[in-house]
Amino acid sequence: MAQVARRAQLQPRIDRYLDNLMRTWESIPFDAQEWAGWDDLSQLTYVVNWPVNEDQLHMLAQWAEQGLLAPEQRARYDELLQLVERHRPLLEELLKE
Repeated sequence: MAQVARRAQLQPRIDRYLDNLMRTWESIPFDAQEWAGWDDLSQLTYVVNWPVNEDQLHMLAQWAEQGLLAPEQRARYDELLQLVERHRPLLEELLKE
C-alpha cells in the first residue's frame, strides 16, 4: 500500500523531471552553437546550474531502478538516455570552457 501511495505521489515529479531534462538535453546543440556569443556571466550561470540537471537525471535513474516509472515514463526515460549519450560529449566541451 505504501509503495502504491509513494508511486502516485512521485508521478508528477517524474513527469516534471522528464519534461525538464528532455527540453534541456535537446537544447544542448543549440546552446553550443550560440555559446561563443554568450557573455561570461551567462556561461558561468549555465555551468554552475548544470548540476541541478545531473541531480534530476540521477533521481530518475534511481526511480527507474526501483520500478517506479509508469510504462510511458519509462519509454520517455529511455529516450532521454539516448539524448544524454548523444549530447554528453558536446556538453562536456561546454562545461570545460
